[in-house]
Amino acid sequence: MTDPVGKQLCDAAEDGRVSDVSSLLRDHPDINVNWTNPDNDDPWTALHNASYCGHVEVVKLLLAFPDINANLKDSNGQTPLSFACESGQVSVVQLLLKDYRVDVTLADNDGRTPLWWASRYGHHEVIEWLIASGRDLGDIANKKGKYGWDGKDQTALEIARKKGKTEVVSVLKIFMANPAQTRRDLRVKLGVLNELAAEVFALTVFLCDDLLQLKPTSHLAATPDHAVTRFFAIAKRLPMELQMILCHRAAGSMKQNILHKDSEAAFKSLARILLPST
Repeated sequence: MTDPVGKQLCDAAEDGRVSDVSSLLRDHPDINVNWTNPDNDDPWTALHNASYCGHVEVVKLLLAFPDINANLKDSNGQTPLSFACESGQVSVVQLLLKDYRVDVTLADNDGRTPLWWASRYGHHEVIEWLIASGRDLGDIANKKGKYGWDGKDQTALEIARKKGKTEVVSVLKIFMANPAQTRRDLRVKLGVLNELAAEVFALTVFLCDDLLQLKPTSHLAATPDHAVTRFFAIAKRLPMELQMILCHRAAGSMKQNILHKDSEAAFKSLARILLPST
């Protein structure tokens, strides 16, 4: 069924008309932001359109809308991240990777992940950001996607070799040989470390205050010791300067160590930064 407002949003997102997208989202709070045009052979959402075309500001607006489904698949099973990786939109990929609602491992109908699509088209910069993000990229050594009409399933590395994408082959081989070291090296190369350090500092201060200032009314109050243990197990891996901040705040607190009900997400975010998966 045709939705005039939904169609306007999809068209504006595809064209990168930031002001129009902003107006539609503001003036129509009940808009179906995930609407797809049933008249199209391969209907895409506004987020699909903006991601594929590299319209970063539009993607920001859509991700901020409450009802957005950041992992919605098109008829072929591709997500907005898959689209951005396929078309080599580095800035959009960076933005989507910062949103932990986005599932990096989701494969399309033929088993092709976002990493696979980036490998297929030789977008080595996209792959570097995927690796540096610390996000789970799935079983790239064995996960295979179908290529073309030959019916053969190939891994990201295999499809890169098949298409002669030498830079991608090099990055993937190094990563598969030593995931943790490769992540660290790429974070230095891409300048991610400064951003992560700022985020770690902010989360550390927040979590410290969270643990030390709340009353025993939390629904997790029954297990405070476990929560505190988890917190300091992570915190002791921080630079000495941040550990000193924690000690100073803990020593000056007269409140009980209770984990706040809203802290779990912050714990997970901090853990992702400090203890990235390999």
